[in-house]
Amino acid sequence: MRTGFPSTVLLAAVFAAGPAGASAAPPSGDVPLPCTISSKPSDAALEVDGIPAGSTPATLSLAPGRHFARLAADGAPATFVEFEVAPDRPNLRFDLPAPAVPVLLDSVPQGASVSRDGFDVGFTPMLLPDVPAGRHVFAFKLAGHRDHVAEIDLAPPAPVRLAPELVSVSGSLDVKASPEGARVTVGGLPRGAAPVLVEDLPEGEVDVRVEADGHRPFVGRAAISPGKTFSLSAVLEPLPASIRVVTVPAGATVYVDDRRIGTSPTTAQDLGAGPHRVRILRDGYDPVARTVQLALGELRTEEFRLAADTGSIRVSTVPAEVEVRVDGELRGTTRPEPGAAADAPSAALEIPDLPRGRHKVVFSRKGWGSAERTVSVERGRPAEIPAVALEKLFLPDFLVETSVRVYKGVFIEKTDTAYRIEIEPGVIRTFPFKDIRRVDILDPLAAPPAGK
Repeated sequence: MRTGFPSTVLLAAVFAAGPAGASAAPPSGDVPLPCTISSKPSDAALEVDGIPAGSTPATLSLAPGRHFARLAADGAPATFVEFEVAPDRPNLRFDLPAPAVPVLLDSVPQGASVSRDGFDVGFTPMLLPDVPAGRHVFAFKLAGHRDHVAEIDLAPPAPVRLAPELVSVSGSLDVKASPEGARVTVGGLPRGAAPVLVEDLPEGEVDVRVEADGHRPFVGRAAISPGKTFSLSAVLEPLPASIRVVTVPAGATVYVDDRRIGTSPTTAQDLGAGPHRVRILRDGYDPVARTVQLALGELRTEEFRLAADTGSIRVSTVPAEVEVRVDGELRGTTRPEPGAAADAPSAALEIPDLPRGRHKVVFSRKGWGSAERTVSVERGRPAEIPAVALEKLFLPDFLVETSVRVYKGVFIEKTDTAYRIEIEPGVIRTFPFKDIRRVDILDPLAAPPAGK
């Protein structure tokens, strides 16, 4: 259906079969058809094609085709509809908008949330311009006040104002704390610094948290009663401070207030607020000390870079791959120069961080005799040790059995056709595969010759 009036509302028509009557004369040349027009709500004033036709329901005789109707229920604006009369449409029903009533919502104090028939509509003050006529339930809610429920029948056209005075159910909370100035949070909301009086709290229990830097927080609950003040006193426990000590290099002995704490990196805990003396000692480094000022609960990290009171040793060996021990501690292994012969001096090995004074240096390699040197180390200057030559030991580690006899010696190499064995110091013999009955390794720690 279409409305013939731009400013009106078109409502859906419901068609149903039923008995028809006739009451109006048809236009010339048309055969009238009976048509019953009803509405919801009923008793709406009815005009058809500009002619009054009583009130709904009304049975009329109308010419087939399109017509215009005006329906007006009490308290509601007129509704205009366009409809069609046809033999298969004897009954027409139109749903009219319910009459609306403007409602002004307010409260004392203002700011209350309002719901109508269980649905939130906003906060006071506010205007609902078109509340349908009839019975409605309005509920007002405001923190710290009792809920207010109003049930009312709305009848057009007079507007209605609802402005209940809400009854307060709030109380107060008086918070004191040691130390003064601690931060107070009530119900998750910050409320200032203690001492503080927190007002307009709703009835019931509320969470209270009191905090101050360097102290353990106080957590509790307060029971709020309407018109009364709940007093709470919170004494906060001071938190101890800590110093984490890091040194470069690590491994130094740490003292705090002349008390040995441990080896760096380490942490001194349970310290009071105020100054603390930190002292660092490590062999081969200058001692260092510092005063650290701590606040309550503070975790401070202090780094100390130590100045070495040490020197170094630079050595080379013949051959390479020799282990070097200083005062019994393994401090490195010499390495060959790239591309150098097996009997050439090794690359220089520098051993740092040695305390000043005399040190015993021992050189060793499996299968070779050891050597020992004593060297004096000065601060900041490497001590040079001339190339140390080790004497190779003759330690048979390989067995070759031929048809003639059994030979024991030092394995040299395996070629594509033979084994080469040092059978006596400085005497190397080649054993072709065709002459060998068997080979064996004498030293279980030596690697077996390739291809065995």
